[in-house]
Amino acid sequence: MTNAANLLSNYPILRLLTCVAALLLSIGKSAIAGDAVKFSVSREPEVVYSYQRQRCDTLTIPDSPARAYRRADGSIVMIAAHFNNRFLEGSDFHHLSPNCHVISQGAESGDPSEFDDRFWIQSLIPLGGGRIMALASHEYMGYRHAGVCEKGAFPTCWYVSVVGLEGNERDLSFKLRPRDQRVIAGSNRQFDSSIKAAGFQTVTNTVFDGDYAYFIAWTDDAAEPGHRGNCLFRAPRDDLMNGWQMLSGGRFVQPPDPYPTDGREPIRAKCDRLGGPGMSGKARSLVWLESKKQWLFLWTARAKEVGVFYATSTDLRKWSSATRIAAVEPPWGSGKIGVFYDYPSAIDHNSRSTIFQTVGDSFYLYLTRFNWKNPKVRMDRDLVRFKVTVD
Repeated sequence: MTNAANLLSNYPILRLLTCVAALLLSIGKSAIAGDAVKFSVSREPEVVYSYQRQRCDTLTIPDSPARAYRRADGSIVMIAAHFNNRFLEGSDFHHLSPNCHVISQGAESGDPSEFDDRFWIQSLIPLGGGRIMALASHEYMGYRHAGVCEKGAFPTCWYVSVVGLEGNERDLSFKLRPRDQRVIAGSNRQFDSSIKAAGFQTVTNTVFDGDYAYFIAWTDDAAEPGHRGNCLFRAPRDDLMNGWQMLSGGRFVQPPDPYPTDGREPIRAKCDRLGGPGMSGKARSLVWLESKKQWLFLWTARAKEVGVFYATSTDLRKWSSATRIAAVEPPWGSGKIGVFYDYPSAIDHNSRSTIFQTVGDSFYLYLTRFNWKNPKVRMDRDLVRFKVTVD
């Protein structure tokens, strides 16, 4: 008989305590398993915007995740931006229609240091008094500018960044911030024609937690480990215009800026890649799941499984493993014709948040539906939503 067994046989209280500890451990494991977030998704979507029936022109397409904003008068605006950045508006979510006015558009500058080529508005941040800051995914493609790059296989000569704009909630007319305040996160290198994909792109909606605002952005070359991945950014509530930093080595540092305007050397920095290998898709949507007291993060992927995936976190830094929420197929990497889905976004129509950063026991999964039934037609895209219930 071992020493431990002798102790248990000679001291009944130790046996009792051991049994209690084992029981509590078992209950704890069951509670953790029971707390895993599960969702039910409706089989058929509702159409929010129809390209065939409602387009303003051929470029009126949902080309980014849907973002909603509640104006002071209670009306709703929604943007799922293409680079011409139009929006939907209505008295509520069931009466949204396109406003054909182009609210913001890049100058398509051929100078990469201007950060004024094409951009997709993807985050709306209330500043108070009807003012809104927007974050946009900016894209400089060298092959579109004469003499810069020869056109090659995507993403050849692709230089991306996150830029800031300012506008108002009434007409959402956004202007790029002054050049010395424009770049939120750029590349670790200045542009040259040998670049394939460099910098930050496609941001989630911004959320508020405590004294800070946060968003997640994808990088093609700045994450550690692995270069490519999603990275966390934050800014103090009292400095939302200029205070953005990114998580690097467990602390927040200045993001890369390849073309500082104050004469300094370019700012170079790496960021901490969020999640494990399964969290491999581009950042799309970030919300607070109220019933579970967890952050919910959405993306699409084409790996062992194909579909929309999610992970959860209590602190925005450590994330659960990836789980599929919807078995829909994204268009990229398919090589087929058919119907595809991408750009997931979670929106609860009943959220009390102006920017709809919270979801309750039910919400909607908004997606762009690609109606690619003809291999030569790529603009036919609808914005749709599926009802989701937390099990």
